[in-house]
Amino acid sequence: MDRTIHRRRFLTAAGAAGVATLAGCAGDDDAPEPEDDGAEPEDDETEPGDDETEPEEEEEELPDPTATENALIEPATLHEWQEAGLVNREDVDGEHRVVVLRVDDWYEDGPEEAALQSFDEGHVPGAVPIGAGDIHAMRLEGLAEAAPLVATGEQMDAVMEKAGVCPETTIVVSGSSPLRTARVYWTLRYWGFPRERVKLLNGGYHAYGEAYGLEEGEFDPDVTADADFSVEANEELNNDLRLGVAQMIQRVDNLNDGESDDVILENRTHPQPDVMISNAIWDDATATHGHDHYRGMYEDTATWLDADEVEAHYDDLGVGSDDTIITYCGSGYRATKSFFALDGILGYDDVMVYDGSYGRQWVQYAGEEVPDEWRVDMHDRTDGDEDWHDIEIAVEEIPDLESAEANQVEAADVEYMGGEGNGDGDDGDDGGDWGC
Repeated sequence: MDRTIHRRRFLTAAGAAGVATLAGCAGDDDAPEPEDDGAEPEDDETEPGDDETEPEEEEEELPDPTATENALIEPATLHEWQEAGLVNREDVDGEHRVVVLRVDDWYEDGPEEAALQSFDEGHVPGAVPIGAGDIHAMRLEGLAEAAPLVATGEQMDAVMEKAGVCPETTIVVSGSSPLRTARVYWTLRYWGFPRERVKLLNGGYHAYGEAYGLEEGEFDPDVTADADFSVEANEELNNDLRLGVAQMIQRVDNLNDGESDDVILENRTHPQPDVMISNAIWDDATATHGHDHYRGMYEDTATWLDADEVEAHYDDLGVGSDDTIITYCGSGYRATKSFFALDGILGYDDVMVYDGSYGRQWVQYAGEEVPDEWRVDMHDRTDGDEDWHDIEIAVEEIPDLESAEANQVEAADVEYMGGEGNGDGDDGDDGGDWGC
């Protein structure tokens, strides 16, 4: 691919002598006539005009996409980056570079036609289409497999390569609903991307289209950089942003025993569920949107409230920046909406998602077939009576609840970030340029 760096430049003003010459050409009658003594100029003297300096070129200052107030950006901000040439910029090593992801409701193993047709009919210029199945997976964790759990490292690298992400690239997430975009935001954060390099487009591509129009046509892979980036380049997994089922059980036990003051936020559907994880506070999944009804988190035109309004909502719940906050829901998707509001909009530093969440994991860890220490229908771990689901235990040996073997997802992802099966990370200076 052509890697020529295209920078927008402007000319500086000419030197003082040059300006004077231009003034004379413009007909300045008050300018004094130069005296002519008839002498020939000496060799070390210059003819009139020879002291003019050559115009110098200066690089225009580009907007810094990492310097936004928070992770929520408006269409006008993205449009400014478009106009400045930051989106899919060919200078892949520069900090002032942006890629745009467009996530829709199709799954990796399901029908994609409708979502791809929607992309063809209109998308943010330069956007890269991905599906929900690209950023979650069926994975073994605890005693059994569950889905949707966080995407694997291999899945993340495939998305990064498709989008042309490089080590200094800022990623803007657009999509069909806040439910999908928030999940992508959390997934990127978990896989080591710092908060300042992940942005969420308020109102999605619809809001951008209303203001500036959308681009039509199929996705052209040639618009993105020919990159071989890996999340391993981020060097460290943000595994403190995610809890597995064993970790969640321990957190609940610690709360029950008075050994912690964690805040657990329940993000399932309106109205408040009758059965919740012990000590949880119900947090309406649409409360941080400009919609006052449940569909707000699915509607592709839904917008987020501003930071002051989001903070007021959590103040009302008694939740503050000094708290350790855990969010969960039915599948791990709505929980990422609260995560984005707290991490992305308010910038709170101690927020995590219980990934498997209530409906895909918690309700299975009950009944006589589950070892006593893992059971959530005992030990005051659940408030209310539940219609418990059966579990298909997939491990050969039952791990101890507090052992590293109880969280297979985190162990695998930490190993992936260490470079297992993904090269040695020595492709260039300072840890490699990862093919960018």
